[in-house]
Amino acid sequence: MSKLSKDVSEEKQVSYKLFLPESLRAKFKSMCALKGVTMNHILLELIEEWIEENKSASSPKQKKS
Repeated sequence: MSKLSKDVSEEKQVSYKLFLPESLRAKFKSMCALKGVTMNHILLELIEEWIEENKSASSPKQKKS
């Protein structure tokens, strides 16, 4: 997994609320604890990775004249 970009780690932080099944949260929390990382860190990495993978898909298409 990629490291968090310096820009993101130094930027002002905001809160985001997420709803998920309790059992999924428990598994995620346990796995993060076993690996010695925070859930927040993993979620930030996953979001950054998803954005990078989907950048080209969100680019506006050129209109034909």
